[in-house]
Amino acid sequence: MKNKAGLVEKIKEEIKKPLIILTIITVIIAIYVSAVQISIGVNYFDVFTYLNVALFYAGMLPMNAAQIHCPPLIPFLTSLVFRAGYVSGNVIIIIDAILFIFGVIGFYLLLKQRFNEIQSLFGSLIYISFPLIISWAASGSIDVPAISFSIWAIYLMVIGVEKDSKYLYLALPLFVLAVLTRYTAALLIFPMILYLFMGNNMKKTLKRNLTPIIVAGAIITPIIIYLYQKINYISYLTVLVNSSIFNWRSIGVGDIAYNPDNLHYLYNLLNYIGIGPITGSYYQIYTPSQAAPSILSYITVILVLFGLGIYVYRILKNKKEQFNQKDKISKKSIAQIVLFIFLIIASFVSFFYSTYIITDVLLLLTCFLAYKIFQDENKYLKIDLLFLYWFLTFFIMHSTIPMKVDRYVITVLPALAYFIILGFSVLIEKYKTKIKSKTWKTWGLYALVGVIFLTSSTVTFIGHTPNTCLIKYIEPSTQWLEDYDPNYQEKVIFTDYSPAVTWSMKKIVIGGVLKDYKNTDEFSSMLTQARAEYYIDALSEKKPVLKDYHIIKDNGCVVIYQKNKD
Repeated sequence: MKNKAGLVEKIKEEIKKPLIILTIITVIIAIYVSAVQISIGVNYFDVFTYLNVALFYAGMLPMNAAQIHCPPLIPFLTSLVFRAGYVSGNVIIIIDAILFIFGVIGFYLLLKQRFNEIQSLFGSLIYISFPLIISWAASGSIDVPAISFSIWAIYLMVIGVEKDSKYLYLALPLFVLAVLTRYTAALLIFPMILYLFMGNNMKKTLKRNLTPIIVAGAIITPIIIYLYQKINYISYLTVLVNSSIFNWRSIGVGDIAYNPDNLHYLYNLLNYIGIGPITGSYYQIYTPSQAAPSILSYITVILVLFGLGIYVYRILKNKKEQFNQKDKISKKSIAQIVLFIFLIIASFVSFFYSTYIITDVLLLLTCFLAYKIFQDENKYLKIDLLFLYWFLTFFIMHSTIPMKVDRYVITVLPALAYFIILGFSVLIEKYKTKIKSKTWKTWGLYALVGVIFLTSSTVTFIGHTPNTCLIKYIEPSTQWLEDYDPNYQEKVIFTDYSPAVTWSMKKIVIGGVLKDYKNTDEFSSMLTQARAEYYIDALSEKKPVLKDYHIIKDNGCVVIYQKNKD
């Protein structure tokens, strides 16, 4: 009986630990958002592409491998389940949810390198609460999985440098997994390089950590070479760098996502923290720039800027006092400060008039020099600069490329959450002496703010969630066509929503969009010349009248046309 009572007490103690609390909360949220997504169905264009590639990897869909350009990791993981006999869009949703949980746990452990357990819990809840995270966490997309792998790569690198170099054997593989999940994660190498170079004895640090980096690199290099030869996607990594050398502004003109304004994401930063009102369309929560920022966003930004202002002021004040204690400021210090100011100005100019690679390099030098100048004023400056550079690296890249999509901002959200908790913690620690309650001094205020963020986010998500989406109309229509024509696999079929219809029919369905042609007659002629037996229209608001084709199925949303018999 005593053993049983002791076990119960032990379990109670374990449950009280911040990491366990966070894991329970994250699992509940992951289950809920997964259930919602499974209920409404896959609703994003790219996710159907990943599902189709997964079918190809599983040997269930004939495709031209040379035309596969999407990142391979998530489709590959999905294909493993398909091979086991369960073929469903739910698979990729569940994989996303698992990797979301994995990422949140990693983020907590990463925050622990700077903050205490309560602050780290609070920071993790903020990360979960961002509209883009909660809406994309189990959507089947690659953005949240990529940032989860990125978080773990940074975490393993930090503890590898600071505690035990053996962790670096895993840091590089996690970085590669992030890149294989989403190609833009390749830019994470810049913050990782910065952290490796920062330190009081750079030569000693590099020497100590060089062996695990070389070993991990030697193991990974053959894999990369193989993937480069077998999967066209890897070649897109070179485009990421090479395209930055040219003028990005000419790319994507005419696309719905085209937006050459470098400040677009900055203008919408409040929206990425939280949106309002409580109810609205699903489009607004997974595209926050189309919504209005919540009151919580305004309050957060004001308080965080105030807290960060205090933080920066303390560093500058300590540096000034250090100078005042000396009879004469050294020429080296003056040169460093002058160069530091020059690099800030050069980075700012480069952001508007040059390529993002040049800007990122300038900022790398700026952050490295900032560490050299101010390292004695704050013991956490190294990791603070790591997160600052992480934020700037991806924010600048996505801001300067004219294809603007809100979910790209997911790459900077861990860093944004980091600075929100930093700003809040500075304020709370500064003024908590005026609070009498020990509970509120230690963890109460952090818990209150965390609950406010999480409640606001979940309530808003619930208020913006639809009951269904387009795939729920496509699947019955394609099933009807399969019953109508048992030989459909041998027929040429066109559609204006190729990835979704291909996934639904488990057959390559060719894409053809009416708006890309001058008129319906030209479009009809294209279908006739391509010997299309059927055309499935899923996206047109007003269904067209097509010459030489007649409607055989109309469910009010999806219309199926068949070629007239001669």
